[in-house]
Amino acid sequence: MRLLLCLLLLVQTTNKTELRQRIADLKVKAFEMQMQIELLERELKDVEEAEAQQPPPVAAPAKAAVKARCAGHTKDGQRCSRNAEAGSRYCWQHKPRR
Repeated sequence: MRLLLCLLLLVQTTNKTELRQRIADLKVKAFEMQMQIELLERELKDVEEAEAQQPPPVAAPAKAAVKARCAGHTKDGQRCSRNAEAGSRYCWQHKPRR
């Protein structure tokens, strides 16, 4: 009976020791993670400050409107040589009437 009680006490002590060790290990990991968080926060702050000091990007100049050839045909069946009006497939002469 005493042997059984001693074994039970030994198991409990071992479990307590293991638990205490696990707690200590987790505290170390938590500390390391906190240090990594602080480092990343400093890096982020540096990047944001660097971005704030850069001048805003300059917009690219607007592209010139593409001139499309009129889709109309002349009386003799040739394709019209004029440029189409903006937003249309036809020049002023061949634009469909409404």
